[in-house]
Amino acid sequence: MSLLLRVILEHDGKLKIEEIKEEVLKKFKPYSDVPSLMIDKYPTKTFSNDIKALKDAWKIEFSIDNHYRYSVKTDFDGIFQNDLINSAIFLSSLNSDMMLPGYVIPETRKNTGIEHFHTISEAVQSQNKIKISYFDYITEQEKVREICPYKIKQKDFKWYVLATDDSDVPFKSYALERIKNIGVSGEFRLQEIDFEEPYKDAIGMFTDSEAEEIIVEYDHRDGHYLKVNPIHHSQSVVSETADRIQFHFFVKPNNDLLMELLKRSWSLKVIKPEILKERMMGFWREAMERNK
Repeated sequence: MSLLLRVILEHDGKLKIEEIKEEVLKKFKPYSDVPSLMIDKYPTKTFSNDIKALKDAWKIEFSIDNHYRYSVKTDFDGIFQNDLINSAIFLSSLNSDMMLPGYVIPETRKNTGIEHFHTISEAVQSQNKIKISYFDYITEQEKVREICPYKIKQKDFKWYVLATDDSDVPFKSYALERIKNIGVSGEFRLQEIDFEEPYKDAIGMFTDSEAEEIIVEYDHRDGHYLKVNPIHHSQSVVSETADRIQFHFFVKPNNDLLMELLKRSWSLKVIKPEILKERMMGFWREAMERNK
């Protein structure tokens, strides 16, 4: 599927189905000595299934013009889709599947927990429970838990599985890098769970608290950074002076929001609400005590 996406992006509305299939087959030629990757045919039915899979699994859709030429619709809101498209464009521009050129310095920070990604993905698709040994950062002990996995979510360089357990909480998030051991333990029956609404007004993984109006202010350096790198879809500019830029959010004041604010606390000023200002002041006072 990724090669199909790359071919369509690379030619951007210039190729019809048969031409796209030919280009995809060309990209498999470097792997002709690897039996598991050797493909000499790309049936139209497989092409259609791959297009459907890209839409269903990755939420990426395509436009077809009057001449039946394909292009990718890029008016999506999801960060995951944006990252996926950027990666495909980047690899296409290199004209290489295996190596990065010398002028590219890759990110050294790695995604965590990916060794469990395949097992959890299969469990989600087959509706199987998984039993995990999960490390608790507070107690520094491992706890064995049996969970019913529904979704996989990414934040920064971390992956999480959203799952239910035997508690009354609608669902919980488990960081994959904290899973030490994992095994499949039997099927479960799906429940109707809304995973979208809890995250709509939240940043990151925490869904606790209620969304509220938040106004913060930064100097121009940090303000311009936030303009081009918004931390939430509700972000908007309230005002701008010669020295400061003020931003408005409607968001849950959870721990992930606090961490985002603390990243640039050297120029941050909290305008409202007062309780958020008090919490930030508390962090700064404690930091000053620790660093005397």
